Amino acid sequence: MEKRDLAKRKLSIFSLAVSIFLVIVKIFVAYTSNSLGVYSEALNNTLDIVTVLITFFAIRISTRPPDKDHPYGHGKYENISAFFETLIIMLLCFFIIYKSIVRIITKDYALNLNIYVFMVLIFSIIINIIRVFYIRKIAGKYNSIAFKADLINYSGDIISSIIVILGLAFAKFGLNIADPIASIMVSIIILAFSIKLFVKTIKDLLGFIPVEVTETVEKILNGFNEIKKVNQIKIQEVGNIKFVNINLSLKGSLHLSQAESIKEEIKNKLSEKIPDAEILIETKSAFFDANIEEIIKEIVLNEPKVKDIHNISLNNVNEKFNITLHIELTKEIKLAEAELITKNIENKIRNISNDLNHIYIHIEVENNPEEWQDITEKSNKLIGQIKENIKDYVDINTCHKFAVLIKDDRYNISFHCRLDKNFSISQVHLKTTEMENLLKTKFKDIDELTIHAEPN
Repeated sequence: MEKRDLAKRKLSIFSLAVSIFLVIVKIFVAYTSNSLGVYSEALNNTLDIVTVLITFFAIRISTRPPDKDHPYGHGKYENISAFFETLIIMLLCFFIIYKSIVRIITKDYALNLNIYVFMVLIFSIIINIIRVFYIRKIAGKYNSIAFKADLINYSGDIISSIIVILGLAFAKFGLNIADPIASIMVSIIILAFSIKLFVKTIKDLLGFIPVEVTETVEKILNGFNEIKKVNQIKIQEVGNIKFVNINLSLKGSLHLSQAESIKEEIKNKLSEKIPDAEILIETKSAFFDANIEEIIKEIVLNEPKVKDIHNISLNNVNEKFNITLHIELTKEIKLAEAELITKNIENKIRNISNDLNHIYIHIEVENNPEEWQDITEKSNKLIGQIKENIKDYVDINTCHKFAVLIKDDRYNISFHCRLDKNFSISQVHLKTTEMENLLKTKFKDIDELTIHAEPN
């Protein structure tokens, strides 16, 4: 048995013994004095016996280790204990208020007071102060919801005993109505404490977690640059233990050992801010765009009737991303079969990431190189016309390695030319693009045009 569990059980037994002793003494004094105040005190201590027994058995159950039926442990039994305890306390308060009002209406103030009544009440205050001291120590040290309920109950006992003593003192000097009024005051004080704890207990049973706890977790996680995205945070409180489950996406460049070190550091920081927490962290690598492209290529090209893939683009949309790609299929495939192929590809690609939103696949007929005819040697006139049109952009004497292909009266042309070696890449790209646009405008039958720049 753990040290804290043993401490809880010892305190429950001690509290039970005190309550039994006070009940016996107060019932005797209430009977001999006919004081409603002392009677309410006796009932209050009778309630203590019930609540202590509830707490004691709740502690015995709640300290059991987790099992198949209770993977998070048995800590909720403490919440159930506190729920019934506060419920009984509130019902008793209403009962005492009712009896006190009846006594005031009927003016039934007959009392038989002596010094022993006051001695018993003073003695009960001393006993309860000792008991509250130890319960406060255990409840604070081990964060026990059941003992916090007891703490409110026994603190209320001290206040109620003081008020009853004052009421009886006034009654001793002739103000007999002070006894039932003292009982009403005691009940209202205890009721106020009980309602507050009752609401908290209900929240705990319903899984309520203060927003400050979640914000604390989020703030700690935001301090780690290695975390690309916080996928999920789940917090559940069972008894005095908070179970914190976190799912993270870490940067894809991290090694396994680095990821484990980050997880340990997160756990240490969370444990400092949230005592008695059981922390579980699941991590996965956040893919780089390049990695995703390679995975997509592998998926698509493993489809038997897909001949090629190109124009893969990834676009971020509202913290998720879309994928667009072009695939080439053999020209014999019918649309119905093409649809099955694209659906199969989509389903496989979706397994890449939970952040994937939409997939757009454009179908093309395979580009068969054998269908093009090389007519470079017969295209001197066409090559000359091309050089003439770009003479303002480049020294045409440097243009070489022309390749002219034709298919269905459409051209695919490529060639090399030399530019100033001190040009930046941006300048080179701008100049070759201008030449390509100009030639496509002049020659409407050119489908594909590629100009490769070399330094002069």
